[in-house]
Amino acid sequence: MGDHSQREFVVVLRASSSARFVPEEGYELNLTVPDLGDAPVRIRAFTRWLTDERGNQLPRELTVEVRGVAESIDDATARFSTIAHPIASMAGFVANAQVGPLEVHLAYESTPDSEDRAFLEVFIPDERGLVREGRMIEVPLMEAATRALVTLDNDSPRVSRALRHYELALRNWHVGGEWLALAHLWIAAENLTKAVVRDISRSRGVTEEDLAHEYDLVTDDPARPRWKDLLGARVRADVIFAGDGATYKAASGASNGMEHGIWELDRVAAEALKSADKTFEYIRRTIIHLLKLPDDIRDALMKHGPKDVQSRRKVIRGALLGFAQDPAMEGELYPRVEWHSSINSVDRTDRVFKLSEIERMTVRTHPDVGFRLDGIEFRGRLENGETTVQLSDEDVSVDTWSTSSSEALLRSVMPLVNQTMEQGTRLGRSGAVAFKMCGQAAAYFHAIEVLITAGQPVEALLPLRALTMMAGRFEQMTDPSGPGLGVAIATELESLDALGADVDLTSGKREAIMQLADAEGVTVPPLLQDVTSTSIYRSLTAEMGLAAEGSAGLYLSATLHSTASSDGEVTFELTQPPGPFTDMVATAAVIAMLELLRHAAELFGWSGPPGEVDDVLGRARALNESSAAG
Repeated sequence: MGDHSQREFVVVLRASSSARFVPEEGYELNLTVPDLGDAPVRIRAFTRWLTDERGNQLPRELTVEVRGVAESIDDATARFSTIAHPIASMAGFVANAQVGPLEVHLAYESTPDSEDRAFLEVFIPDERGLVREGRMIEVPLMEAATRALVTLDNDSPRVSRALRHYELALRNWHVGGEWLALAHLWIAAENLTKAVVRDISRSRGVTEEDLAHEYDLVTDDPARPRWKDLLGARVRADVIFAGDGATYKAASGASNGMEHGIWELDRVAAEALKSADKTFEYIRRTIIHLLKLPDDIRDALMKHGPKDVQSRRKVIRGALLGFAQDPAMEGELYPRVEWHSSINSVDRTDRVFKLSEIERMTVRTHPDVGFRLDGIEFRGRLENGETTVQLSDEDVSVDTWSTSSSEALLRSVMPLVNQTMEQGTRLGRSGAVAFKMCGQAAAYFHAIEVLITAGQPVEALLPLRALTMMAGRFEQMTDPSGPGLGVAIATELESLDALGADVDLTSGKREAIMQLADAEGVTVPPLLQDVTSTSIYRSLTAEMGLAAEGSAGLYLSATLHSTASSDGEVTFELTQPPGPFTDMVATAAVIAMLELLRHAAELFGWSGPPGEVDDVLGRARALNESSAAG
């Protein structure tokens, strides 16, 4: 492979970040690193943008890529991570917004003409869902600040440590986290103090001792040797905190109170609330000053305060309407609204991105209790005289769904299934095959429940048909005149034939299965009876017809997602609000699953809660009939 100077690696790191580059921009820095033998290193930083299903470009993670030479892939990940972290810290500082922990995502050898390249990838889930608030990174500011940092001659380690603590303060900048943010800001202030003292001494051409005398500090008294510490405190208050005695006192008190445990945390939090935002400003101004940035860069960096991207909360106001002794849905402790948010559109004007969201709310209340929506608002940290944001119809599209009457029935089934199936089976291999069929039926039911909860009862028809056919097989297994567990083995053989595998292999497998069944005294029918003739299948004829039509990809299922206005305009919705159709599909699933469970209990000799099963079945059948008629 040659010596290490000829082995090149790329290491890619990612972090969740509210500091973002616009899609067409990024930042690149080329430099030499003494620890790498002054070999060149290229650093690139950019934001990963994702195009969603609506065609919107959405910002995701901050990516930092480092390319350079190293001895091995592990050496590269260790060294290049150290190089990348200050870039992420500076990105957060420039935007004055949170950047999360930077983690290695992947690494590989990039040596030209290499045929055997080491590769490493760390599984880090991609960001999904809604986009948090954030702020765009101005590349000229990023370039100026980063160049100033890497070329800083005086007290570079102190400024770097202060930047790191500033980054940690931004991570804790949320309502209730002010005291944690202030703790890091105070550490930054202490790191900067010595650098500021030296900077003043250099700029004025005086010694630190001369500066101490200006503050009337005694420097030559052996009984008072701590004059440098006292000088640091004076400079910290007068220069870093700009003579703001109230903020300095509150910040200093909160820091000491927490560090030494002499204050209760509520008092620490109260003092931090008074002083954290101003301390952000003072620390930021000091770092910028020590970087010796031009006035226009300094002014641009001071234009924005720290961005709180974690405290925003959506609040819904309304009223519960209707009479019920307990307004909560059956099985729930309280009435509530289940909230689903998605991004409808992204409008961009230059460097400003405005996101429009769709809010879908499912009201979880007693069937006799409705909900009136009065308004939605955003709450969070208010900045620069802002007030609580009230959302209008233009800001957000709201679909208010009332609770389906069948949802409580759906939720009551799996506890009964789990309670019964946990008894297992001791009926040999044939019994194990039937038990697996029962477990698959429970999985079908769970899929139906998930789809209906997501507002997709049409798509739930396919697993409903599979569940109902499985229930029909269990009905056949418990037929006194039938072959019993032989139905399960015949089903297994039918599935084996359907695979279309090699004939000799299939034949051998069939023979082995038949021998095992014969050893257990199980009679396997040569042909399975038509499952459509079973009672459970015939009781759900309408649902099975719709499911068969949907599985064939015919037109009718598409119409269930479409609506037409009076002027002929047709719209298509992926989801459906609760109503009679949802109730029909949901109750059919309840009926099929519980009928299967009853037959399985008879087959396996399970004990169970028959009273509860009968009660749920009775209510499901009644609702199924009324919803089908509706």
